[in-house]
Amino acid sequence: ITYNIPRFRLLFSKIFVSLIIMSGIFLIQLIILSVFYFLVEGKIKNILQLIYSYTTLNAIVVTTIILTFAVMIQLTKNIVASVSIGIGFSLLSMILMAAPFSFFIPTAFGYRLGLHLIDNEFSYEGGMSSIIIGIGLFVLINCIMLIVNLRIIYKKKL
Repeated sequence: ITYNIPRFRLLFSKIFVSLIIMSGIFLIQLIILSVFYFLVEGKIKNILQLIYSYTTLNAIVVTTIILTFAVMIQLTKNIVASVSIGIGFSLLSMILMAAPFSFFIPTAFGYRLGLHLIDNEFSYEGGMSSIIIGIGLFVLINCIMLIVNLRIIYKKKL
């Protein structure tokens, strides 16, 4: 099946729809989390920290996952394989989240940076340099994944 729509527009429409769906899920989770936190804790300042933390976590993790798995789906052409790889990647991120080098893994870095916003005990030993490296790698990896996505769609034959 071919479309009259340019390939890059198809890719970006799929990425945009993924972002809309993930944003909806994020907002529902954030509302539920905030309501329960307010019922237990009741302090507005802490709820704002929770919102900043959860937003940071989701922005980093969702952006990385959407762009990375767009490449995976295009390369494997198999949604089951992509989901299996995604589950493995999530488990790896959870295991390595507490590691001192977790800023090299964008999804683990997102979790750790989100926690750092709530409590400084979760910061890296390297201080601000580790956070800057983590943000730099997050931007670099997402740019690379975007370029790879575009190269793949332009090399495909219709």
